[in-house]
Amino acid sequence: MSAKKWLIMFAAVVVLALLLCIGFNLLVDPFGVFGDRLFHWDSYSQTNNPRVAKIEYLEEHHDEYDSYIIGSSSAASYDTEALNAYTGARFYNLFVYGCDTGDYSDFAHYLIENYEVKNLILNIGINEAAPPTNDGTGLNDRSHYRVTGESKTSFLLDYAFANPKYAAEKVYSYFTDTELPQAFDVFQVESGCYDKRLRDVENIGDLERYLSAYGDSFSCEEQSSTLPEKETCLRAVEEIISLCEENGVELTVIFSPVYYGQWEKVDPRELADYKAALAELTDYWDFSLSSISMDARYFYDDTHFHNAVGSMVLAKIYGDTSVYMPEDFGRYVTRETTGQETMPDASLTNNSVDVPILMYHHFAREGNDATVITPETFRAQLEAIRDAGYTAVSMQELYDYVYCGTELPEKPFCITIDDGYLSNYEIAYPILQELGMKATIFSIGFSFGSSVYKDTDYSITPHFDFDQAAEMMDSGLISIQCHTYDMHQWAPYETVSPVREAMSPLPGESEEEFIQAILADVDQYQQMYSQAFGSRTIALAYPSGVYSDLTEVVLHENGFPITLSTDTDRRNTLVKGLPQTLCALCRLNVSEAQATEEILTYLENGKK
Repeated sequence: MSAKKWLIMFAAVVVLALLLCIGFNLLVDPFGVFGDRLFHWDSYSQTNNPRVAKIEYLEEHHDEYDSYIIGSSSAASYDTEALNAYTGARFYNLFVYGCDTGDYSDFAHYLIENYEVKNLILNIGINEAAPPTNDGTGLNDRSHYRVTGESKTSFLLDYAFANPKYAAEKVYSYFTDTELPQAFDVFQVESGCYDKRLRDVENIGDLERYLSAYGDSFSCEEQSSTLPEKETCLRAVEEIISLCEENGVELTVIFSPVYYGQWEKVDPRELADYKAALAELTDYWDFSLSSISMDARYFYDDTHFHNAVGSMVLAKIYGDTSVYMPEDFGRYVTRETTGQETMPDASLTNNSVDVPILMYHHFAREGNDATVITPETFRAQLEAIRDAGYTAVSMQELYDYVYCGTELPEKPFCITIDDGYLSNYEIAYPILQELGMKATIFSIGFSFGSSVYKDTDYSITPHFDFDQAAEMMDSGLISIQCHTYDMHQWAPYETVSPVREAMSPLPGESEEEFIQAILADVDQYQQMYSQAFGSRTIALAYPSGVYSDLTEVVLHENGFPITLSTDTDRRNTLVKGLPQTLCALCRLNVSEAQATEEILTYLENGKK
């Protein structure tokens, strides 16, 4: 083969490879710049580059919104649904990775000049005045041509000729995607917020355990004490203020909550000057220094605060007193009040409590080493616990502590009783009345008033009926909660197969089918409960203690703020304002043979 032919063939191969690369990128569209007509996967595109993909999304959906949040990823925890409820507006969260206030100004101009904008929330903090974290030149962090005004052709060519690894990763991710968020799809598309469903059902109450798992995320990098981008940040803020004033846009500026590991590395005088200069430009809400800052449990890592903290911020701004927040959380800063902040009050950091939980089942004249307790043993155990200074509390009191900050008595604990046996009414209830102690019974929905298994002739241990349940509830001592309607099946008596003995997928059951099965079951329980008692349950105890991330997410999104497992390996540490500390609470199963000293030791230590 001649050199000329070889060169022609080589050039042809190169051209073909380039065309294949371009075709692959156009078809798969990993950054969402070509319409993503094959996958329609906005969350993936936004994860790759929110600066680009969010603008593409708004080009198609901007008529659904009239208000926007602008900021770095620390603004991700502001819930747009809550904002809509407070303001009557339709918010979209246009936060992006990094802390470049130039992006914020560019976004403000783009939004106001192209869309209807009634409200703008600008979230800034210490990081905006620190050195920038990206240079805006890579495919993952560059801005959209619509925002910057650069050449559309040049912009699209850069993504058309992108390394095909991006497209290949998207194809692979598509076939490994699940219902819950993964590293490649971390956005809620309609709101623009992060999808933190997994992190928000993770029980994080035990601080030592939390730091053991995530301590590296709180190892703050050294920052410049001079805040070198302070002036750049302030100029961008000033530009946004002028733009909003000229166009009749309501602007709210928030100085976001900051983990103390961040601000303790900044010269206090520099920080004070930064805030004073901001106050000269505009009034703003300051949430940077409070007792929240001193507790890592309120943060995902050193720069991102929990969604629950975002809810506190919005509640403070809009005067919602139903949401818990510490007394020193947030203040409205004006030119006259700037510089009046104080360091967090150490006494306000007393915001958590340990609540050990005991689990019982059946009561009879003869006990066993598993789940049957005699009346004498039950009374003796409770008397010893009472004499040790403990007070039995309800699920509602746990809820009120976390969601409302309502204090619990000293040395609280919970008595729980699973399954809903008649012996709970005939034996346990009178003893609880005698001692004046509260308990929560987790009943199986289908078994109310039953002494046979469903529609079979198989005899089962009798269960109390609705009238007996109502009598116990009317006493104020007993709460009836959910143990599923029919996800605690007994295989030998079942007439269908496969049998669901716990809240876990059946063989071959898809995620979607399992989710629908959960929703159908708990909805049936709630309908039955509402018809019988005129209210709804707030807690569910997992049958056999079996649970997963998926069940936690589904239940907490659908009316069950409290879930209980049968784990004993961690403390039930509830934290005011953090709903996830009510997830998968641990319980100690109490048997007839168990020494009272062992139970008291568990109560004292909070774990086995």
